[in-house]
Amino acid sequence: MKASHSTLLCALGGLAHTALLLSLFAACGSNEDNAPLPPPGPASVEITGIALGHGFVGDGDVSSILACDYTIGVNVQLTNWQLRGPGRCGGALQCGQMRVSLLGGPDSIEPPTAVAAGNGVALDVSSLLPAITPLQALPYTIQVELVDDAGKPYIAVDGGNGSTQKQFQMAFPPPSDCANPLPGSAGAAGGGTAGAGGSAGGAGGSAGGAGDSAGGAGGSAGGAGGSAGGAGDSAGGAGGSAGGAGGSAGGAGGSTAGTAGTGG
Repeated sequence: MKASHSTLLCALGGLAHTALLLSLFAACGSNEDNAPLPPPGPASVEITGIALGHGFVGDGDVSSILACDYTIGVNVQLTNWQLRGPGRCGGALQCGQMRVSLLGGPDSIEPPTAVAAGNGVALDVSSLLPAITPLQALPYTIQVELVDDAGKPYIAVDGGNGSTQKQFQMAFPPPSDCANPLPGSAGAAGGGTAGAGGSAGGAGGSAGGAGDSAGGAGGSAGGAGGSAGGAGDSAGGAGGSAGGAGGSAGGAGGSTAGTAGTGG
């Protein structure tokens, strides 16, 4: 009985040991199955195009003046690098975003930078405007870096590269070219010339000499040199206001114009 008991205990111990080993092997195999696959080679990045809003730099006679949206378009080509949004790489190797910066601007201003997860990047450089002389073409450099989920630059091995740069010439447009056009300007004081947005003439005719003026129904008379007054409309200041307080007076030695003589 003693021998049988001892044999049984040994057998149970062996079974427990075997089960432990099997569970360890299974755990190791599971970890290996879930481990990220190594990339086929080192990662690299190349800038394939820089656009200032008028086409790609270097293509024929493309202007070096930046468009009024103050945005530089940058296209890249990647090799063995997965572009994913922040926090979405899940431990994958050679995975993350790219950081695009404009170098060569004023030292007093932080270089404009954008982080993106796409092959095309729109880089806003309007922050440089306060320190830039318009229409002055200067050398700038676009820099593209590969960064992981933690924002750390990729360290290239075996012939790859973690960053690249490309230089180009660029000038900022003058603010006057990018401002919204203003509405019509006013005519001469007391006169009858119409600014942009105002025009003279309408039903009821016009008359204008020195000493003579004629008004249409509800019209207004011009000053010396004449201006036209239409039905309910008048030439003159911004948006077509009538000359003269409370009405419109004729020229030198002139006559009163129109019934009530008020501008439309």
